[in-house]
Amino acid sequence: MFINKNIKYRDILIFALMGLIGYKLIDNYDYFFNIGKKALSIVSPFIYAMICAYILNPVVSFVEKRFKIKRKISIAITYFIIVALVFIVLFYSIPSLIDSIVNITIEIPTYVEIIQKWVNTILENERIKVLITQAGLLDNLQQISNKAGNMSIDLLQNLAMYLLSFTSNLVSVVLGFVISIYIIADKEKFIKSLRIITYMILKEEKGTNLIEFIRTYNKMIGTYIGIKAIDSSIIGILALIGLVTVGEPYAPLIALMVGVTNMIPYFGPLVGDIISVIVAIFVSPTKAIIVFILLLSIQQFDAWYLEPRLVGKKVGISPLGIILGVTICGGILGPIGMLLGSPTMATIKIYYEKIYNKFKENNPSLVNKEDLDIFTD
Repeated sequence: MFINKNIKYRDILIFALMGLIGYKLIDNYDYFFNIGKKALSIVSPFIYAMICAYILNPVVSFVEKRFKIKRKISIAITYFIIVALVFIVLFYSIPSLIDSIVNITIEIPTYVEIIQKWVNTILENERIKVLITQAGLLDNLQQISNKAGNMSIDLLQNLAMYLLSFTSNLVSVVLGFVISIYIIADKEKFIKSLRIITYMILKEEKGTNLIEFIRTYNKMIGTYIGIKAIDSSIIGILALIGLVTVGEPYAPLIALMVGVTNMIPYFGPLVGDIISVIVAIFVSPTKAIIVFILLLSIQQFDAWYLEPRLVGKKVGISPLGIILGVTICGGILGPIGMLLGSPTMATIKIYYEKIYNKFKENNPSLVNKEDLDIFTD
């Protein structure tokens, strides 16, 4: 009886301490949030190092195996090429992009006047004005024309602030880039240590399952994102060449947006087209139509020829599955989640098929060959 009372009082004490700690955490949220933010900034070089090592390791392995050279030499060659490419891109592209953003920002008032003139021209037609008034759209149309300039300025300012924040983290990025060299050089030891830690925490069975899952997910990421990055780079270059040919003044900025948004399945090309047309329409409506037709033609070439040849059936997910993955992962992780949507659904499909086949073996009468698999293309 005495022991039971002690256990009861101990549980009450633990519950009270947990409540007190929770209250203090909530009451001093800003203090603990700043500590977490500071800790994250301290370890950020190592996070960047892990990301760089993960991205560049396949390239290093390819050079090492293809030319049969030592790893140190393959690392030196790979990193030299990457540094040279980054320098070329920064030297030639960044000034042009900044100039485009600055020019658009300066010309925003002129663009707003153009929009207002369009609205006034439309309203000069009495029939159209009556229809708009009866539909209750007159006030909304005027508000949209007045807010268009502010929205454009805010968007460009946010883009500029993002570039500045990236520049402020440049030291961490460069340091992470250097640390990634040592991670790739000793990747076997690094992976072995992570495997041992996994087994120490999760034991053998669960640890093996987790490692197998990570291998599968890593394969899907490499299959989709790696090939899709090549595909999007080709589309971005074709867009740049086409935009320069038609005389689009903001060709580098639009081509960059087209290449980046093309990484996102289904939604990305549409978003890229809309943003590009919005940028081009302020130059002239005719130019906007030309840009739209050009980009639409390039994306049709990508959809019907280039992407099937590069990606093909390697991911093997139906359009419904990809849209579902992009929507859910994008809602959770934002743009990064949109990139991971397809490989995530591909990994789920693999494990779904394993469970499905096992269920089919145990319950053959409940499963027909004609059953629809929503994940499979």
